[in-house]
Amino acid sequence: MNDLILSWIRTAVPAAVGSLIAWLATKGLTLDPAEATGLILAVGGVCVTLYQVVVSTLQRRWPIIGVLLGSTRVPTYQATARGTHSDRPLHTL
Repeated sequence: MNDLILSWIRTAVPAAVGSLIAWLATKGLTLDPAEATGLILAVGGVCVTLYQVVVSTLQRRWPIIGVLLGSTRVPTYQATARGTHSDRPLHTL
């Protein structure tokens, strides 16, 4: 699998899980829509970060845990010339 796509997956999975946890955390609370949105965003950010940190840390010791990030494979990154993001244009991926 392409490392770029792998990195997207390993970013999207924690975002989805953290968002789901934040949404579930607000269930049963009586809030107006603006308060609910703010709470979900705040709790969601914390949940996404904690999920990513905990699972990534555990994956270093037990590689199979990486499946909780969408893949057990960790993307590899190459150093590129200063000021560029990649040696290939995005449309050629």
